[in-house]
Amino acid sequence: MTFRPQKIAQNVCRTATPRSLSRPLSRPTHSLSSTSQDACMLCRYRQPARGLTTLPTRRPTITQTSMTQRRYASTEKSTPTEARKITLAGAPDITNHYAIFPQTLPAGPPPGSAFAIPTSDLRREFLQLQGLVHPDKYPNGAEKQLAEGLSARINEAYRTLLDPLQRAQYILREWHGIDVTAEDASTKHALDAETLMEVMEVQETIEEVGGSAEAEAQINVLKEENEGRVVECVGRLGEAFERGDLEAARKECIRLRFWYSVGEGLREWEPGHTEIRLMHTS
Repeated sequence: MTFRPQKIAQNVCRTATPRSLSRPLSRPTHSLSSTSQDACMLCRYRQPARGLTTLPTRRPTITQTSMTQRRYASTEKSTPTEARKITLAGAPDITNHYAIFPQTLPAGPPPGSAFAIPTSDLRREFLQLQGLVHPDKYPNGAEKQLAEGLSARINEAYRTLLDPLQRAQYILREWHGIDVTAEDASTKHALDAETLMEVMEVQETIEEVGGSAEAEAQINVLKEENEGRVVECVGRLGEAFERGDLEAARKECIRLRFWYSVGEGLREWEPGHTEIRLMHTS
């Protein structure tokens, strides 16, 4: 098999712009209720209306006693009352994605718990939570806005934790400050040479068989092989997290990103094509 590394490396090294789920390294403070700025009413009354004149008035004599009484009265009247805090029954703890699902993930992220997640249990708890805070249960107003924000957070957490790659990227970013999806990830988190050669071999094979009559059968074989790589990589990734080896977890996460990309390219392959475009999956 003849390698054309320069041409292949150009395809491999293309990186997609991280999708909107890319987050800053520091943990963000989530605001669930949407607010709008009130129009300033004070300026409307600071000056008299145009065209009107104010007549001079005689100021009444103000004694020290009356000033004191007014000051006390003003203080009593201006004491603000504490705003009513809006809460929803059954709302989860939204500190992080793991805290949202305490029944399925009571011990939090690894190494406190296993990296693998029981997906059936996660889905069951997800549906229970959505049933409790679904926006359709509330009339228009502050409670409905809060429910909409909670529902969106639960959806985001569920989608992230359900997928091994997104789960690994989330753990590395939120708990360890390692963002393999950042714009400079291609330089800071480059793919190791061994995996790069494997990816190039896949690309080379597709170029060789892509236009042949047996291309579809060959592509199906490549799909099965790639699925096996993904399973093995997820297993090693989980072991690294569970033993607290962050460097190994980071490397396996980068490998998994490329195998996801290969799998996506193979799924999108059509007869007659002699190459697939490999892009990072965020």
